Amino acid sequence: MRVAWCLAAVMTLPVFARDAAEGSALELGAAYTGDLRRNTTGGMSVGTAYADALDLGLSWSTDRLFPGTQLTSSLAVIYLGGDAISGERVGDLQGINNIEAPSGWRLYESWVQMSFGAASTSLRAGVLDLNAEFDTPVTQGLFIGSPFGIGTDLSQTGVRGPVVWPTTGLGLRLAGSAGGALQWRFGAYDGAPGTDDDDFTSVRVSSDEGALLIGELEYSAGRIHKLSLGSWAYTARFERIDAALRPAAPADDDNYGLYATFDVALGSAGPLDFDAALRAGTAPAEFNAVDRYFGAAVTATHLWEGRPDDALGLGVAWAHVGAPYRDVSEFDGLPAASAETLIELAYRADLTDWLALVPNLQFVADPGALRGVDDSWVVGLRFELARAHSWQLTARREAPADGSYARRNE
Repeated sequence: MRVAWCLAAVMTLPVFARDAAEGSALELGAAYTGDLRRNTTGGMSVGTAYADALDLGLSWSTDRLFPGTQLTSSLAVIYLGGDAISGERVGDLQGINNIEAPSGWRLYESWVQMSFGAASTSLRAGVLDLNAEFDTPVTQGLFIGSPFGIGTDLSQTGVRGPVVWPTTGLGLRLAGSAGGALQWRFGAYDGAPGTDDDDFTSVRVSSDEGALLIGELEYSAGRIHKLSLGSWAYTARFERIDAALRPAAPADDDNYGLYATFDVALGSAGPLDFDAALRAGTAPAEFNAVDRYFGAAVTATHLWEGRPDDALGLGVAWAHVGAPYRDVSEFDGLPAASAETLIELAYRADLTDWLALVPNLQFVADPGALRGVDDSWVVGLRFELARAHSWQLTARREAPADGSYARRNE
């Protein structure tokens, strides 16, 4: 595999700006998300699904242990339950509900981070979520569909997917910045996280399963929320996705890809502020169903004078399936389309500092990238409850932002 090329091309996403604290702080957070969604037509079947997620997190930070070093630790668990709108009703391949997953408790994160030099460079190790720091959305974070949280080209890879919510795993991440506006990050993660039985957690690593290497460079300044370029590569060997049709084809280790994001403030029209984002990515068609992905979003805020934080957005996620995947689908008697497209209209209203409502409408063209399956229309309503409390254990200049826990919006 072209690991050397991947390592040279990668570098990172921004470390969110955080101020170093004097002393120590402890924070406890809890969040509950409920998602009611109905497939009104098309897909596999008409019907309603309710899914929910409970998140519990505890973080601690201090600068008292080592001079000039900020130490942060985080522990988070999640409980997932409810019905599967994609798996049971729509049959889409990208995921229209970003909290849909098999039911049960999971260890989400358990890590320790050391930050050096006023937190400009940091090293994090433990059970991690790759998408908490790589390929993260800004403008696209408004939407409920999974591809708006992490591109389908990346989220579909690996034996059981990459190290992302809810199946996280062991990892090591190094991050820093150059001049403030340019930030970099590199990570090495378990190449096959989780288990086939969806256990609470798994810290098993294997040389056969290898590692997922990823890095990203990001620039942000002024109206540019995020301009980033990322690259990823697996060290393990993979069988071709169409191995049943090509029995002589050997396993290979060229499972790598690129992605890029451009997120910017478009400007204003009267009281309205507009933001837009574009995201594109690639993956090798020999090992992955989706070989090209493109996402776009436009959002508007300050819709109402009395509710300046409410947001309205329109997002599009287009996933092109490669020829090997289409060949296998045709062989199995399922005529394949060239792509699946998800379009989502969402509105977010933060009613209080602990309650938010997100009504939304979704359209899925060619669910599952299959011909003969009717396009699907889905209506949904999500509500989010979240509370957090922090304790100042010793005197400090100001409350730190680092180490606070919030559930990832995927």
